[in-house]
Amino acid sequence: MKRYLPFVIIAAVLVAAVGGGFLMFRSSQTQPPATPTPAGDSVATSKGVVTIDEYGDYQCPPCGALHPIIKSLKSEYGDRIQFAFHHFPLTQIHSHALEASSAAAAAGLQGKFWEMHNLLYENQSVWSEVGDFRPIVLDFARKIGLDLQRFMRDIDGIQVVTLIRDDATRGNLLGVNSTPTIFINGQMIANENLTADGLRKEINRRLPVNP
Repeated sequence: MKRYLPFVIIAAVLVAAVGGGFLMFRSSQTQPPATPTPAGDSVATSKGVVTIDEYGDYQCPPCGALHPIIKSLKSEYGDRIQFAFHHFPLTQIHSHALEASSAAAAAGLQGKFWEMHNLLYENQSVWSEVGDFRPIVLDFARKIGLDLQRFMRDIDGIQVVTLIRDDATRGNLLGVNSTPTIFINGQMIANENLTADGLRKEINRRLPVNP
């Protein structure tokens, strides 16, 4: 029981932060109005970099479907876009979402956030329905060369708890109530534009026009 206490604490905080029962997949909910990104988050730079912020849940199938699109766009646009991922685990409908976010955040403390992020999404079908998530994520941690003892401490630690709580709270303030939610330069993108072509159009119209 002690091992799972931090997850119980985070789950309670997240339920309060995201407003509980109205959490649904983005594919089935009405798009809320666009909200500016708060100070301190990603904003457009004077060099014309377009910022993309995703609020996501690692166990969410639509997030899993969006992942290869985001990877492709990052490769296509290179340093013309800046991408940030923010944790928004839907704990009421996804039993392993919080543990998955904790694993990614703990890997990030060792400089391997994106490696764990990619493994979680690219193997979503492998771990989503298992009873015990820990052996799988430990294998992921081993594959990407983490210090396993530190990883196991961090995954239950206050730094990870705080990071996930703060992401969920920030998302709630921005009007996020489903995943995936994408902001480009601080503007929430409509659900129907969360496709490769739709996001490419949204990015292109924000890039500076060459003289």
